[in-house]
Amino acid sequence: MKTSLIGRLALAALAVLASPANGAPPSPETPAAVVPPIFLADWKSFFHGDPPPPVKAPPPAALAVVSNLPGTTPDPQVESFMRTLAAAVMARDGELLVPRLSKQYAIEGMPDDGRASDFMVQAIAKMPGPTQIVIRSVEMHGGVRTATTEFHYGPDKVKVRTFRFDGTGSLLSCDLFSLARV
Repeated sequence: MKTSLIGRLALAALAVLASPANGAPPSPETPAAVVPPIFLADWKSFFHGDPPPPVKAPPPAALAVVSNLPGTTPDPQVESFMRTLAAAVMARDGELLVPRLSKQYAIEGMPDDGRASDFMVQAIAKMPGPTQIVIRSVEMHGGVRTATTEFHYGPDKVKVRTFRFDGTGSLLSCDLFSLARV
């Protein structure tokens, strides 16, 4: 009985070694076009499977209107960013904002191995869509432009958010969302 078990294991090992995934050429009686390629997974996906795709929230009913509070001086770079943000939320595509992020863009509480732009993309896919974005003020301090905005989510729900931009109009930081460990 031991001999037959060892023989079967040896036969299985030989079959694995001769498989196309291990670089053995296909046999002459089966053409290469007929044999599908075998891709070996990494250990994590081998044991746990592929991660599910990220869940996106449904898009808002309408594109958020960007405006300035009466009496404030318009800032074209801030307005342009807010319009791009509104379009990204409407499309549920955070990649639209990545070119508008500074190289120094940072998020408070971000893990050391994470990329801030990846978190922004995830947040845009999940955050609720505002109906209106009102720019309250834009102030300059040492080359950093700070914009205070109101995000209207309905007639009674308004959240005040702060965005910091560098001299070129790229986003340095914001409190649009926060990271939570689950």
